[in-house]
Amino acid sequence: MKIVRKSNKKPKLSLILLDWDCRESYHIFDYLKEQINHDFEVIWIEYYKKFPKELQKKNIDTWIILEFDKSFYYHKHLMYNIGTFYANGEIVVIMDSDVMLKETFTDSIIKEFEKDENIILHLDEFRNINPKYYPFNYPTFEEFMDNGCKNCIKNLTKGLYYRVDPIHTLNWGACFCAKRDDILAIGGADEHIDYLGHICGPYEMSFRLRNLSKKIKWVDYEFLYHTWHPGTDGEDNYLGPHDGKNFSLKALELLDSNRIQPYLINKGIKELDENKLCLNSKNWKKEKLCIK
Repeated sequence: MKIVRKSNKKPKLSLILLDWDCRESYHIFDYLKEQINHDFEVIWIEYYKKFPKELQKKNIDTWIILEFDKSFYYHKHLMYNIGTFYANGEIVVIMDSDVMLKETFTDSIIKEFEKDENIILHLDEFRNINPKYYPFNYPTFEEFMDNGCKNCIKNLTKGLYYRVDPIHTLNWGACFCAKRDDILAIGGADEHIDYLGHICGPYEMSFRLRNLSKKIKWVDYEFLYHTWHPGTDGEDNYLGPHDGKNFSLKALELLDSNRIQPYLINKGIKELDENKLCLNSKNWKKEKLCIK
């Protein structure tokens, strides 16, 4: 693992962006520059050995290259955990890395947690299938919505408009936001092999956080905007066990259980949570037991 940059910022939000030698465009940084609230850091996690010159010019606070050989299949949940481990923010945001964002994106997330910190926040994503925007050529938001947006009904996504079968009509992987301490309390993302490859997502943490009595919340006024590119729906990717509609069976099990901890916990996340408990403890004997 190579740490190219390491931030010492202490922001409100930590935005975790992933790559596994698949990103062709880094336009998200142009939209992050325009945010009205800049109380955030950007953490970029690369699974393989990709070190593009274009990315070197971007405003990345912490940049980590895991340097896996291409013989290893990508594991997003491992990347979520590494991003969370190095996050300095109070709130962790795991989100799509090649999207358009309105300037209110980060401000909306911060304000939702100011209203209620006991939530897991999800933002849905508009999807445009028009190939005219590939390679990405900076369409306006109006062009995006009027020409090829497949899931828009009256300025809402289909999932939010119909509110039917939310498991399959909402985009649970587009943008997940939770307090870092809460993520540590549930042991981070589950690194079970069933989550290897395309059938995965931070939603499994949402379900375990729900079992920890946190409230899942979707907002209907802030969105992510994704344009088409080859492989945009995971074509030719490895698929772990799913329900036939690309939703993880392992995650669906959590809806009918009280499970809080992952099946396979990341050792670094486990140690972080144990150390946090020691620091918060008033019992010095328990603190001493936590010394490694």
